[in-house]
Amino acid sequence: MAVLNKIKKFIGADKHSPYINGYFDKSNIRSAVYVSSVIIILEVFMIINISARQLFEETRRSTEWLIIHITCFSVLLLTALVLFIYSIRHIKKLSSNRVLWEAIKYVFSIVALVFGIYISYLDYQKGEQFITLMTMTIFVFSFVVWRPIYSFLLLSLTYAVFFWLCNRFMPATFATKINLFIVFISLLMSAINAYHQKLKEAEKGEKLDHAHGILLKLSISDEVTGIANMHYFRSQAMDMLHDESVDVSTLIFLFLDIENFKTLNEKYGFWEGNEFLKEFADMLNKVFKDSVVAHFSNDNFVVLTKNEAIYEKIQTLKRNMLGTKYDVRIGLKVGGYRPKDRECLPVIACDHARYACYSIKKHYNHDYCEYDNSMAGNFYKKQYIIHNIDNAIKKENIKVYYQPVVNANTGRLCGLEALARWDDCEYGFLAPSDFIQTLEEYYQIYKLDLYVLEKVCRNFVYAKEKGLTLLPVSLNFSKLDFDTTNLVDDVEKCLKKYNVDRNMIHIEITESTLSENDEKLKAILKIFRDNGYALWLDDFGSGYSGLNVLKEYDFDMMKIDMKFLSGFSGNQKARFILKNIITMAKELGMSTLTEGVETDEAYQFLKENGCEQIQGFLFGKPMSEEELYEKLEAGVYKMDNTAD
Repeated sequence: MAVLNKIKKFIGADKHSPYINGYFDKSNIRSAVYVSSVIIILEVFMIINISARQLFEETRRSTEWLIIHITCFSVLLLTALVLFIYSIRHIKKLSSNRVLWEAIKYVFSIVALVFGIYISYLDYQKGEQFITLMTMTIFVFSFVVWRPIYSFLLLSLTYAVFFWLCNRFMPATFATKINLFIVFISLLMSAINAYHQKLKEAEKGEKLDHAHGILLKLSISDEVTGIANMHYFRSQAMDMLHDESVDVSTLIFLFLDIENFKTLNEKYGFWEGNEFLKEFADMLNKVFKDSVVAHFSNDNFVVLTKNEAIYEKIQTLKRNMLGTKYDVRIGLKVGGYRPKDRECLPVIACDHARYACYSIKKHYNHDYCEYDNSMAGNFYKKQYIIHNIDNAIKKENIKVYYQPVVNANTGRLCGLEALARWDDCEYGFLAPSDFIQTLEEYYQIYKLDLYVLEKVCRNFVYAKEKGLTLLPVSLNFSKLDFDTTNLVDDVEKCLKKYNVDRNMIHIEITESTLSENDEKLKAILKIFRDNGYALWLDDFGSGYSGLNVLKEYDFDMMKIDMKFLSGFSGNQKARFILKNIITMAKELGMSTLTEGVETDEAYQFLKENGCEQIQGFLFGKPMSEEELYEKLEAGVYKMDNTAD
């Protein structure tokens, strides 16, 4: 089979790819310009020449001879003109009909070969050589690179007809036969060689074109979904915005966020998650036809489209998503931003649309939101926070405040919680709600958390040097810290640098960030626990997965969310829930700390029901290190004997 394929390829009987066919056509058409122009010049010269010779007695021929030759020259001239005109039009991209090109190619070739046979036959009758046939054959095989099988058939037929005619008029001599055969073989070998050289060039070009196509696709398309990447999106968006024929006021940037995609990924796996993203990208292209669609990142997409029936299209997408094969409930939130003018930068427009989208993430029945002036101030603040976090850390504009934690039985101070406060030159004091969520959104929260850790360790050193009382401090770490940093090593290095005991640092992680299947987080928390750190579960009850995570993770302390104390007075349900949470925690081997205690009534209830530690405004708001030690010295706080 392999030998047969090689033979088929050698004689040109195999099938060519569209690229190779196109390569041959382009090459042949370029050659056709030169060959046809030469023939046009030759035929015009011959017509003028034989016409001029008729003026002189000694060179004059019969009228019949003149008519026959002028007719032959004119037919060849006419076909050469047609070939020349079509070739020029094709090169200038005015004509691209392949069927027409094939017809012109074959008509010209047949006319040229018939012309060569006839004129050479006339020359043979006069005892002259078959120069014209050789010339016409060279022309035909110069402007077209024929497949070897076609070259053989065409040459064989041409020279067989010519030999038959000549031999019929007068038996060919041995020398004539040999010469004719040598010319035949030479032209055939030349044609075969030209074909295979051109074929190798075409195959090489096809490989390069294929490689270029892959590189081009990678440069403009997203690897996961196959649609445009953000680099190409920004380029296309800029072109559309600067297109004078496009009314900018009719355009809108959309940012789409697929909700609960993480659950789908965890349940079905990475590859199935990618398949879903591809399906969603196809949905986007169908729903937003004639728009610029791109994969932004992870489960986010962006679209630049006409501001027409946007809400209806979003509902269509949601219906299509519900029809997928997955039993995970997938949601969709979309933010929009209308560019104000042609100078709008796509990167800024996408950020505005994203901000609008994230503003409704916790609103169950709100699927679509457009960026407006009321969001501009908040958006500017977010951008300011991201751009200034490094400088704020460098200049220590971020302060560490401490909130007291007291022993419920004694009312004495037994620990502290470290909290960040940003004292900014432009905004003044920024509350954690102003910057923590933003830093998490932009994956910058690790900078803050590691900075707070270092400040706490430095404060331990200061307290030791001054002979002040040391109290264990709990620090909040974001779930993203575990994903983006080597948190165990970072904490260990910091404590070693400042010679701080591990039992002085409590690692807090918020309950709402935990999931049942996060094996990486489980492993890291286990390392912390094995190394001697106390693990605290922060804000228990603030999310919906509290009971599930209790069976998956091991914690030393449960911090009960302050929501349970909202409307505590007279709320029997709240008391019943709190009592049972405390009992459950003890049975699971955990101590309890209740946050947000503001009344003596709540304090007494928690104390009576076995809650070990209390935190809230009843015992003190977050305060600076200086204020804390001033109150300790003034006797506002008494130290608990059980404090580490």
